Amino acid sequence: MDNNNTNELCDKNYPSLAMAYVPWQKWQKLYSPDVGFSRATIFAELDKPFIGEEALDCE
Repeated sequence: MDNNNTNELCDKNYPSLAMAYVPWQKWQKLYSPDVGFSRATIFAELDKPFIGEEALDCE
């Protein structure tokens, strides 16, 4: 892709693979450093433990 030609970015032959929405993380409900280290995040809102299976059964 030629960096000087921005029309190539809008070419229908090169569809985008994905789009991300990443909201700003607010600095609230923080874990202490030792808890954050063991949970792999200091933000309590982001602490979503892995359960090892699909969360929803749509059948």
